[in-house]
Amino acid sequence: MTGSRAKLILAILLCVALAVPSAFAQQGEAVSAASPSARIKLAQQSDNPFSALVGKRRERVSESGSARGVERYVLTSDDRIFLFEERGASARVRFLCSPDDPRLDCQLDGGDAAPEIHLLSATRAPRGDIIYKTEEGETLLRIAAYGGATVFWPGETYGIAASKSFGDDRPLSLIFEDYEAARRRAQSASVHVGAMIGAPLFFDVGAGRRAVGANAAVLSDAVLMAAKGIGTVADDPIGARAVADRIKRVAFLPGAAPGVALNGAVLEIVYVPNQDVNGRPASAAVAHYLEETL
Repeated sequence: MTGSRAKLILAILLCVALAVPSAFAQQGEAVSAASPSARIKLAQQSDNPFSALVGKRRERVSESGSARGVERYVLTSDDRIFLFEERGASARVRFLCSPDDPRLDCQLDGGDAAPEIHLLSATRAPRGDIIYKTEEGETLLRIAAYGGATVFWPGETYGIAASKSFGDDRPLSLIFEDYEAARRRAQSASVHVGAMIGAPLFFDVGAGRRAVGANAAVLSDAVLMAAKGIGTVADDPIGARAVADRIKRVAFLPGAAPGVALNGAVLEIVYVPNQDVNGRPASAAVAHYLEETL
């Protein structure tokens, strides 16, 4: 009787030993076939702290069944507003215009202000914060792990605290504009920037009329970026004189990649039609090029 009982116990132990690997295999298959939110939870257990933080945010998106959209922030020091849109490891930010805002991108089009959309890349900082920088390495935004934000507003020296607000804002992308809208903006830029440097400066968008497609939004935004970049340099008397002496025309040319070049007395701004914000050089890129070249 004792021998039979021992054989029975051995048989049970053998069955359990065989079943455990099978159970783990089934669990692995279940994870592979799981929903995106389940896989994100698994990713949060990895050794990459940045992917864990991003994973938490994406998990909330998946559960809600919709994109995160644009987040609105209000400065704690006053009522200025900026919009933030996260796009994975990159992001976009737009500093909205306030009444009597002195920035050139808030003055160029009069009442229809179109402030610059800044393209940012994300890096991980201590304590779980995320720092967002421009392509030129300038820090514009820092978002803490708990959700608070510190923003470096254009023209400001120090960071300013901001808190999340509510709004129903559209994605930070360029909206459709026809060639005539780009031409009107170029005329306005000629007047404003010419006044800043104290000499005529013609913004020439004639080549854009021959570009493929009816959407001239990238061309129009390239005009804004060029005007703002030149204005940054011309804000200094020495810079204004250098621009007036060296540049007589700003030509906007469609091409394969965005860029800036000085060809004699012509500043050439190359843009890529139908590539949204990525299709034109940023205002900081224009300013940096002029500072290095003039």
